[in-house]
Amino acid sequence: MGPSSLTYKGKVIRKDGQAFLRMRFLPTSPEMDVPLDELLEDFDDTGIEMTVHQRNTGEPIWKKLVAGWDTEIETRETMDKDYQFCSDAGREKFLDMKVGLMVHWGLYTWLGVTESWSAYAKEAPSWFLDVYYTLWQMWNPVQFDAEEWAQLVKRAGLQFIQITSKHCEGFALWDTKAKVRVPKRIGSKAQWAVYPQEEKEPYITYSVMDTPFKRDIIKELSQAFRKHGLGFGLYYSHWDWEDENFRWDEGNRCFDPAYNEKDNPEEWKAMIERERTHLTELFSNYGPIDQVFFDTTWFGLAWREFKNMIKDMRKLQPDCMFSDRGLGPYGDFTSPERWIPTDAGSSDPRVRGRIWQLCDPIGTHWSYVPDEVYKSKETLLHTIIDVVAKGGTFVLDQGPMPNGRFPQEAVDLLETIGRWLKVNGEAIYATRPYNAYKEGDKVYYTRSKDNKFVYAIHIGWPFPRVSLKNVAAKEDSKVFMLGIAEPASWRKEGDALVIEVPECFNDKIPCEYAYAFKIEVS
Repeated sequence: MGPSSLTYKGKVIRKDGQAFLRMRFLPTSPEMDVPLDELLEDFDDTGIEMTVHQRNTGEPIWKKLVAGWDTEIETRETMDKDYQFCSDAGREKFLDMKVGLMVHWGLYTWLGVTESWSAYAKEAPSWFLDVYYTLWQMWNPVQFDAEEWAQLVKRAGLQFIQITSKHCEGFALWDTKAKVRVPKRIGSKAQWAVYPQEEKEPYITYSVMDTPFKRDIIKELSQAFRKHGLGFGLYYSHWDWEDENFRWDEGNRCFDPAYNEKDNPEEWKAMIERERTHLTELFSNYGPIDQVFFDTTWFGLAWREFKNMIKDMRKLQPDCMFSDRGLGPYGDFTSPERWIPTDAGSSDPRVRGRIWQLCDPIGTHWSYVPDEVYKSKETLLHTIIDVVAKGGTFVLDQGPMPNGRFPQEAVDLLETIGRWLKVNGEAIYATRPYNAYKEGDKVYYTRSKDNKFVYAIHIGWPFPRVSLKNVAAKEDSKVFMLGIAEPASWRKEGDALVIEVPECFNDKIPCEYAYAFKIEVS
């Protein structure tokens, strides 16, 4: 029995009078010319429904300018010398806030599909884009409560939030004034927005204020998190797949490989001004921003204007840490995604000697999807310990459901992490890496900022003793296991510090999975 449906994308060509589809079966597959007869042979003598959409193809303009995704247009040596990085106070605060919650929330949440990438125009079928970009008309998370979010983050022992103010799809979670032409669904037909005659222009802000919800989510979250003494950060994508002025990008629904600044000067200028307006609003209207996770890149397009824009944003938020995605050396920190730097972290060449922050979902996907598969609590706790010992910070990602609340499975997992951090937070929060981040397979080290204490975090219950060669306790000092009031006895044994775990501790186990010793050092 043949397939019930199929979707092919490519370029129709003719060779020797025969029609072929020049295509790739997968994005990583080689390009090939497949006869149209061959594509349809499984449907012989079968009724079918066929819809054909014309699509732009070709190399995007940025591929003619740079070799790849990770290319930095400038280096620390060639960058503008007048650029001001984040203030010392802002940098210290960033390093003190070791664990936070990253939240992906957008139109994709309504469908329970992968964040924005489901609408990546190079791969997505046209019928799906016609539906996707009209979802703003029904987006209505009626159970969203910023106070509830802040309280969850506190229970989870996390210190800040990073919320997607705008993902690649272009949909804004704040009250922006930047307008754009968007599709509107009327009945069962998607078409360009049509408004009554009294409307002067067929444009909207394409934000939460255009939806049935009509509430500024960024405003509500910024107020709630500051009320609870929590840090507030933003995520912002440089790509905008809905705005046709960004159509140099293959993900844009209006992708045009011929689009360029010389031939389209007004639209090109509008592209730059859209991001400038967005960032100016975010950096001006919502109080102090602790960190911004910029994502994606313009590949050096409009680099002078882009760089000047970032300089102006720095003036608005001098204490804010900027990620380096799209900014290159003008970023304050780098963001490994789903991978952890090796050894001491900063020595890993992939982080380029920069402050770093791991981003990784607690499940499998960045945004909410039904039937998510979550990581184990042991995996997440181990990652927190490993990252902090190596000198990094960590944002655990989880998206809310369409109603604005978090799935119960995620809440349970986050609260489990919170119970561990309630006992062991002293060994995590505001710490710095020790001269040895690890000893053997079970012990990780951190230290207090004033260098008075070293924390040895032991994976698994350490009864009856722990032997440490990388730390020496101050003479006549006491060693404590966090969460237990009585000290543990210790002694020097050759070049090792041996900590005895008394049998009575077996009845006072303060947490699960990993246990931290607080060691005063000379």
